[in-house]
Amino acid sequence: MSGNQYVIVGSEVDQAAFYLHGDGSIDDQKGGDGQPLNVEFIGKLMVRLSKLGPGGLPPAELDKLEDQVRHALMVQDFSVQSGGAALSDDERAAILDNTDVRIEFERRKRRQKKPDRNTRILVVPSDQTLEITDKQLQDQGSSDGFRPPLSYELDRALMLASMKDEILQMTREFATKGEPGWTQALQDALERHMAETLKARGVFNDAGGGAADDVKNEIMKSPLRAFYRSVGIYATNMCR
Repeated sequence: MSGNQYVIVGSEVDQAAFYLHGDGSIDDQKGGDGQPLNVEFIGKLMVRLSKLGPGGLPPAELDKLEDQVRHALMVQDFSVQSGGAALSDDERAAILDNTDVRIEFERRKRRQKKPDRNTRILVVPSDQTLEITDKQLQDQGSSDGFRPPLSYELDRALMLASMKDEILQMTREFATKGEPGWTQALQDALERHMAETLKARGVFNDAGGGAADDVKNEIMKSPLRAFYRSVGIYATNMCR
């Protein structure tokens, strides 16, 4: 297994393999009270821990949280792209079982008559975590634009929704170009089409074509949950 290329990242919101229950147990069954262990969980936990600070948790509680975070991780396998054999499910599970998670706190010491004393921690990820994407982009060469490494399908939908007003304004500006044969009716139709398309691109559909009862659609409507998710992604994916 040592020759396989893989990275360990936070599980996307719809890919949780484990659930945390009210009694503190963790298993792979959601049941009636299971909380998905994924990047949203990690991000929400980080916000809470940031408020508590390093002295807010006893060591035993911190150990439990580290185990919960470990269960919120997943293995992304790049072995096939590098000419090797894909990791099996058992091999992925074994990698995670042998993964240690350590939660550390950055510190800020407030001082009255001197500048505050801050400690920032630059976490350098293990080999291949950055190397794989670095090589892919070097091989790709120059091109227009760049898709950030942490982009998922949901990220694109969130960004598109956040840019809706700007895109519609750009569409309205086309009316001022004075293109031959362009009419107000065509302009109205174009603006209507763009508004409807942007709205549709922000909805994740089920097999029947209707809006899915899906965590992604829930997050599309909740900036707070989207924030927790983004915190969890940037904390665990390390620009893979």
